[in-house]
Amino acid sequence: MIDPDLRKAEDEGWHELHGLVNSVPPGAVERPGYFEEGWSVKDLLAHIGAWLAQAGVALEQIGSGTYRADDTDVDALNGRYLETLRALPFDVVRAQADAARSRMLIASAAVGETDGPAAFWIRKAGPDHYAEHLPRLREWVQELTAQGHGTAVGPALVPDDVDLAAVDARRAELVARYLQPSGRRPPSSARGVHHVALISSDVERTIGFYQGLLEFPLTEIFENRDYKGSNHFFFDIGHGNLLAFFDFPGLDLGPYAEVLGGLHHIAISVEPPRWAQLKAKIDAAGLAYHEASGSSIYLADPDGARVELISDPLKSMYGHEVG
Repeated sequence: MIDPDLRKAEDEGWHELHGLVNSVPPGAVERPGYFEEGWSVKDLLAHIGAWLAQAGVALEQIGSGTYRADDTDVDALNGRYLETLRALPFDVVRAQADAARSRMLIASAAVGETDGPAAFWIRKAGPDHYAEHLPRLREWVQELTAQGHGTAVGPALVPDDVDLAAVDARRAELVARYLQPSGRRPPSSARGVHHVALISSDVERTIGFYQGLLEFPLTEIFENRDYKGSNHFFFDIGHGNLLAFFDFPGLDLGPYAEVLGGLHHIAISVEPPRWAQLKAKIDAAGLAYHEASGSSIYLADPDGARVELISDPLKSMYGHEVG
């Protein structure tokens, strides 16, 4: 039986590492720069997976009584493993790391000791190893996020070669022509947002972000009627509204980009206590975000789509009534 505190430390370290890896934009997972040696996030995950795999083998040997402490040159094995995995797609490398960890945990359940070689291998491949890499991984994720997928959300930018006075005058003209006082506006023909649909590159990773991190429950998943093999899935974002996604396996879709007709951001209102709770979870996960006005958090989902969590009530924003 492995020490529960060691299991807890491994679980917490793994989930932070996994959350950080999942927050990296898909187009950046193979970008060199994580280490000076030219490692990418994919290389890091392959390296972690190699250690977890070897720990699983060692724990199986310990459980069967065939373990010999000096039998394995882990560094040499790790080097060969890394070179092999570098040629594989990121999703395969991630699946390998997940499987290696599962193998390690299953093997550890069959070990009777609470200390000794079994605990050494779990600690060495798990929490101690994660702790070696998490500080730099947090930094690298922030660097990648800062490089951005569109216009940054932050202090107001002043565009070059734009006549701001003319823009202000045009805005005033539109207000005068089209914006009616609330008491004079006709009822809307709409009864609410049924759903807003975005694109996901990885269904499970998207569920982990929106349900696991942001606590928007998954409400349904079924096959897309227009594309065989594609999933259409939905999250409850309150007030009878849904946030939906499609994945499109087999299509070579590019990374998120801020373009005309595309998404700038989705703003989702949450109660202030829940907003503070979610902010603490995002901090704990090590995800980069921008906070504005003390009531908004902007962060990117796993595919780069920008999400705003705002603690202001519906129809209100930064003390200004917008509806």
